[in-house]
Amino acid sequence: MKKLIWIITILIVPIIFTSCGNFYTYNQKRSISLTPDFVRLNVDINDIEYLGKTEISVSSRQYIGFIKVIDSINNIPYNYQNVRVTELSGPADINLKNEMKKAAYKVVDEFPEATYYVVTNDYKQINRMFLGKKEVRRMEIQAFKYKVEMN
Repeated sequence: MKKLIWIITILIVPIIFTSCGNFYTYNQKRSISLTPDFVRLNVDINDIEYLGKTEISVSSRQYIGFIKVIDSINNIPYNYQNVRVTELSGPADINLKNEMKKAAYKVVDEFPEATYYVVTNDYKQINRMFLGKKEVRRMEIQAFKYKVEMN
């Protein structure tokens, strides 16, 4: 019985001492935001230059639902040792799947001076097989550039 009282005392005493040792500091100051509420940029269709469009594609196979094999990227046989990944990002990101990020290098290679890209067509063809499927995905991407005039 004495051992039980000592064990309870040993557990309760540190809890009591540590509960009184916490500090809570709260500071409040009034301030204002100096950032503008809105920013307006007037862009006209004459301020944009169309550079062209290109198509990227990925051909792949999937077995048993989780084993994925990429056959070709942009109609070139895929080499797992030479992987180029491109992420098209900006204020409005183009959300590409991992395999399409591997094909997006073609857009940047053809139009390196482009300011932004727009996906116009997204086509997916799926051929179902026993315990698998073949998939071909094509995207048509247009490239645009802002005209900049120096005065």
